[in-house]
Amino acid sequence: MPEHYKFQISFPNIDFDKAILGFNQSLTSLKAELICAENDIELRIYYSSNTDFGRKFSLWASSINWRTFGSFIRIQNENQNYGLERIALNDSELLRIQTGSQQIIGDLSYVIAKINTVKFYWISNPELINTAEFYLNDLGFNLVKDYYSVLFGLEEEFNISRMNGMDNYYTIGASEFRPEFNFWLRDSRDDSVATIVKEPKIQFRYKSNITEEAALKYADLIRILASFYFHSPIDFITSKLYLPDNTITIQKTQKQTNFSSTGNLWGFKNFWSFHELLNSTWQENSIKNYAIIKKVTDLFIHSLSVHNTSKYLILYNIVEIIKGKDSQIKSKFSLKGTESDRKIKYQEALNMLLETIEESERDDFRNKWQGVSSKLLFKPMKSPILEFLKKSKFDPVSFPLDLKKLIDLRDDIIHGSTENLEHETLEKANWRFHSNRPHLIG
Repeated sequence: MPEHYKFQISFPNIDFDKAILGFNQSLTSLKAELICAENDIELRIYYSSNTDFGRKFSLWASSINWRTFGSFIRIQNENQNYGLERIALNDSELLRIQTGSQQIIGDLSYVIAKINTVKFYWISNPELINTAEFYLNDLGFNLVKDYYSVLFGLEEEFNISRMNGMDNYYTIGASEFRPEFNFWLRDSRDDSVATIVKEPKIQFRYKSNITEEAALKYADLIRILASFYFHSPIDFITSKLYLPDNTITIQKTQKQTNFSSTGNLWGFKNFWSFHELLNSTWQENSIKNYAIIKKVTDLFIHSLSVHNTSKYLILYNIVEIIKGKDSQIKSKFSLKGTESDRKIKYQEALNMLLETIEESERDDFRNKWQGVSSKLLFKPMKSPILEFLKKSKFDPVSFPLDLKKLIDLRDDIIHGSTENLEHETLEKANWRFHSNRPHLIG
């Protein structure tokens, strides 16, 4: 059943239209209602039917970045809902707007804003403090299923046990976690068959009081790691954090996707299961590099759904992001003799070179020599990307294409020189995935 939350809403510092009859934004807040159903979050804003607020709201929304929609909203009096302390829409993105002449209740009209997420702060739950549950979208099912055996039972006793050696918790920071199924029964008096539904989730236990920011960061790192491993955009649709000061629930809508929920790291010549990956030493560096890991994983997942040329640019960009800025320091050659001796030698060299230049152009050559000669004192820079690959223990000799060819390919695509690009070359440069087994072509 959908959940309903009523409150007042306002848009500080936004003047939709000073001429709207009976509506002065600086003085008035509006009645609003949040309706949360499965995979649907609806914000209804009520206004007097004799005003033009609905149309003006739509026009205003068309002029903003929909990803920032929630930042414009202020909510008041939400604690009229039992146990609810605060509703936060700060991270809410606007998905679409619905208006229509049928959207009327009594003397009030309403405009519907469909949004992608909402966060609730409730009074704390003493029995569950320092735990959390993060429920996964459909793509997260394969993350959890390998931790369980099949359903079995006799008469009234049924059980789905965890696989041997996979019932322990993993650690990250000041917390521990494990993938789990949440089981619930779907039944009807009129049906002869009852259904046990398995919902995939990540269960957390915190060893000490933890902040909301840290709890969400740890969970997101697991989600990012799973998305990379399974090559699909795994996400949380419902999150429940039982912290000392508040119980926090977050609801998201699922995006429609054509991704499958299978994958592994075989294409990277790593044959670990996800269980083995979580048992490796990834935690410290992942926490330290959280922002960059999140960015490159999002790019990697996006690269799997685009054309070869776009895919290649995205994958190349990932390498550049991880490589970071070129930190090489220019170093000079070891020089012999005094500075006076070197000036004499440089002048002798210039005189010899001038003999190869027409006399009418020698002044221009002398001017250019001044800039060139100073640069000759420095050793040539090594290829930043080559040095990065070596540092990361990648051997360019083993690549399906020569490193120079890979760099030239990227430059050709960027500059639009794609008329002579060969399909097989792009195939070799990119990752290719066959069934559940991604591997490098070459």
